[in-house]
Amino acid sequence: MIDKKALGQRIKAVRLKLGLTMEEFIERIDNKPGRGRSGTVNNWEAGKNAPNKKRLKRIAELGGVSVEYLINGLDISTREAINRFEKARNLNATKAGASNDDAIKVMNAFRLEGSITTNQIIKLNKKKVLKLLNREMEYVEKMPIGINEAAVYNGLISLLEALRLHGSPDQQIDFASIIVSMWQIANGNMEYDKNDVLSNVDKLLSSFPIGKDGSDESK
Repeated sequence: MIDKKALGQRIKAVRLKLGLTMEEFIERIDNKPGRGRSGTVNNWEAGKNAPNKKRLKRIAELGGVSVEYLINGLDISTREAINRFEKARNLNATKAGASNDDAIKVMNAFRLEGSITTNQIIKLNKKKVLKLLNREMEYVEKMPIGINEAAVYNGLISLLEALRLHGSPDQQIDFASIIVSMWQIANGNMEYDKNDVLSNVDKLLSSFPIGKDGSDESK
């Protein structure tokens, strides 16, 4: 049984990654004018129905992912995906073949999953965000934070502000994914996978343009 809503989210992530409107997207899929056919894509993304096999294959090709991913989502950890990618990349070009293609599809799938998570967070309207913040403030009032905790909170906010003002979209997606994972683990909703979490943190920190001598390489 296909989860049409989840499938719709992944299809939408592919479309947004390509920067296409719904009409442009269906045009790329069917290779014919898409004017007036945005409703088809809208129904997919809303989870009302699913594309046929031919269209699913084409969507997967456009997104650089597998059809299996579009239908079922990810079923491996970030660490396993990175290991596959590194192994494939190090193979001799004449021997890599499908293995290399499969590894790239897995990495593309992880990038799409990151964008889906970020878009879900962005969908929170101002009223919902303020409600969440007020709830957290209630916790602080019941149990006031100490000097050390305040310093940690300030550092976290400063990092978030730096990423908001100067970070790339990929860095913002990576940061959002880390925060969501930590929140899920802290609340007992996700099993802690040390390699998975640390690999994401390492990826984010390694993306900052600071040289080994401490200089900012972006200047």
